[in-house]
Amino acid sequence: MRRLPASTRATASRFFVPAVLAIVVVGAVAVALVVGRPFDSVHAAVVQDGLEHPWDIAFAPDGRMLVTERAGHVLVFESAAADAPLLHTATIPDVRAELESGLMGIAIDGTTVYVCASRDPGGDSGEPWRVQLLRSALADDGSLAAFEVVPIGEAMGGPRHQGCAVEAADGFLWVSIGEASQPAGENRAQDPDSLNGKILRLALDGSIPDDNPFGSAVYSLGHRNPQGIAVSPSGLVVAAEHGTDVNDEVNVIVPGGNYGYPCFTGADDPGPIPDGCGPASDYLPPAWASGFPTLATSGATFLVGSSWGDWEGDLIVSTLKEEDLRRFSVSASGGLTPVETLLDRQFGRLRAVVIGPDEALYVSTANGPGDRILRITH
Repeated sequence: MRRLPASTRATASRFFVPAVLAIVVVGAVAVALVVGRPFDSVHAAVVQDGLEHPWDIAFAPDGRMLVTERAGHVLVFESAAADAPLLHTATIPDVRAELESGLMGIAIDGTTVYVCASRDPGGDSGEPWRVQLLRSALADDGSLAAFEVVPIGEAMGGPRHQGCAVEAADGFLWVSIGEASQPAGENRAQDPDSLNGKILRLALDGSIPDDNPFGSAVYSLGHRNPQGIAVSPSGLVVAAEHGTDVNDEVNVIVPGGNYGYPCFTGADDPGPIPDGCGPASDYLPPAWASGFPTLATSGATFLVGSSWGDWEGDLIVSTLKEEDLRRFSVSASGGLTPVETLLDRQFGRLRAVVIGPDEALYVSTANGPGDRILRITH
């Protein structure tokens, strides 16, 4: 995909001038080019730094900010204000953090905190390891009760393609689980009886809603590595997922939808495992695909609040490889149109994108030790 401009580029015109004024004019043009350089149409401020591989961000109703770190820590900050005090750090046992695995998504409903993690139940770094949804309670002092496993069924873990986004919205809990990078004969993204390669929908108590399409937690299938889920105020659900070497995707999630992996990527590009696949028309095309090269799309959220002006309702998707944010306009039918690129290579790899209680956009970087949480306003 061709990179979209971050903003309109200033241009300069040449004029004929008398030789006696040439130096003055050249100097003036040089100054104009410096002061006229484009800037993002957003403002970014660092609110926390010195973090180690932060993955996701969630806000309690009273404004406390919770951040997951890949190694297995949940950080509870007093607020999203710059340098707000750290109230508590919870460590989840048996988290297995390798490559694209570890403690990942987080969501909050009231005082109930949900996280998704790759875990090694035996604690011996051997097989098997699992992707699990866990639940805790947030106390007034910022402490978290011991996390318990929500019994949604078995999902295979692995060092890659864990997905593991979590979103609480409209009385439901949405969870993405990747296909764990399994080869032909073992890949379960097309198997409705497996949780791998799926988007799950649960009631907030972890039970299965009666209208789920497969009678299980599975809501849609045929996903590779969906790391972002976003639910709009109108109930539109989208998932951002990593492609292979082509076609990162943003999919509009519908009940029972099959999005084609590993049979196809994008609308009709052959996937890595064609065995037993039907034609491309048997699968739902993405609302948007990157083509080549991929961007490593990660988090996703809708812009909510009047402070965003005519951007309100747009979709923001973060990228890791391209180190930027992509803004999409969203039609009434769920169509996505790329609009512009923001924060282009200013802060390195960007992972989570979350709207805070102040309507600002909060973003986590994904560069390693010294990572940051950014506050973005328009």
